[in-house]
Amino acid sequence: MEQIDISSVTPFYTFDPLQGTEVSQFLEILTDCYKGIDRLAQLDTECPMIAAKLSEQGAIFSQGRGDVSWDDATIVFVALRATEADGAPSEPLERGISIERLGRFPMNEGNSIAYLRAHLIPEEPGDEGIQLLAQLDSGLRAESLTHDHLSIGFGGMILHGWLSSDDVTEIRTYLEQSLWKVNQNEPLDGGVREIVRHLLIVLKSAEKRNLGILMRRH
Repeated sequence: MEQIDISSVTPFYTFDPLQGTEVSQFLEILTDCYKGIDRLAQLDTECPMIAAKLSEQGAIFSQGRGDVSWDDATIVFVALRATEADGAPSEPLERGISIERLGRFPMNEGNSIAYLRAHLIPEEPGDEGIQLLAQLDSGLRAESLTHDHLSIGFGGMILHGWLSSDDVTEIRTYLEQSLWKVNQNEPLDGGVREIVRHLLIVLKSAEKRNLGILMRRH
């Protein structure tokens, strides 16, 4: 069989439903573990909902990090990806054209959120909207953490970042109120506004279900 060269294939970006309110605490625990401070044995106390969810999937940290062989990114994905009451993955936030448009944008290696960060101009530098876009695009990557332990996982999975359910409401409000403008030199005419239009559809879906968003590349 002829081998297919996938090196030039544009990656696809998925916006998965995220569940829970313990995200920041959990990521801090994993980051401390990476630094040599293993707090995972206390996960039941510090992040009980996430600990229960991981336990249901066979990841129990009774003695700390050494109890589970999964890489950190896989632990993050299993812990944060929304599930139904029976443990099955929750329905996608959107199944229509918006996911396709956001998932493989025709610039920035297909990364629509990176394009938005590059060409959306806030009213005030570094305002909350820009910070939340950065958190969604790079909150789990070296750009934010100086390492990729929480980002690069088994099977080529790359986690980019996240928004909590509260973050979803805040950035939806920010984008709808147009507290920003578009770089007049953006390379794709209308690109920013197209991304915002489709992103708002995904944000409203997440908000309606009281969920956050986990951005993933594959």
